[in-house]
Amino acid sequence: MANGFQAKILICVECGEEFIFTVGAQEYFAERGYTEEPRRCKHCHMKYKRDRKNGIKEGLDTIPPDITSEGFSARDTG
Repeated sequence: MANGFQAKILICVECGEEFIFTVGAQEYFAERGYTEEPRRCKHCHMKYKRDRKNGIKEGLDTIPPDITSEGFSARDTG
């Protein structure tokens, strides 16, 4: 523990499960200049990355019903 890191128990923002932020992971984050702790467990992080790669953004994977294919609201065509 000469580096000052200690394993931490964090809560995943996606599934609510606890996960361990290991000393090794903290060192990895520090080496790359990351200043925030991870927000997702490994399983949810992998799912998040896969969904983003496939074009699914948080809550934006469907078009609202009042938007046409041209991007205008049905209300705007007057």
